[in-house]
Amino acid sequence: MSADRPLAPIVARCAVLGGVVFLAAVPVYVFVEPPWRALVVRLAAALVLGVAFLKVRAVLAERLAHGEASALDAARGRPRAEPGVPLRFLDQMSDVRAALRRRRHFEKILWPRLTALARRPLVRPPLRLGRGPGLAELRDLIAAIEKQP
Repeated sequence: MSADRPLAPIVARCAVLGGVVFLAAVPVYVFVEPPWRALVVRLAAALVLGVAFLKVRAVLAERLAHGEASALDAARGRPRAEPGVPLRFLDQMSDVRAALRRRRHFEKILWPRLTALARRPLVRPPLRLGRGPGLAELRDLIAAIEKQP
């Protein structure tokens, strides 16, 4: 399917499917006892709607895959690096920011990286309630790592 294809062929196919299901469901509807007739109608409608939704979902997914990113997606994307600033450095900056906001991120990601850089055991900085260490404590910790022989 191409990305510029309209939804009209899908609507036509679903209408044909609805007709076929209707023709198949009418004899079953007439044959079953009255308490079960509502179930037959609901199952037939569910079958037609399920197939229609799957077809529409597939077309929309294909259109989104071939289309450009929206302005909102572009704004939420990775910040553009200035010439000479490696993306790894930007990733480290985002890790530090996340560690300042969330204690779990500090304990599980940043603290093991900092201890791997140090040659001697480090003193864990005090953590705030539900948050990582303050920026001053983190700055002192990095300075202590840099002073190690």
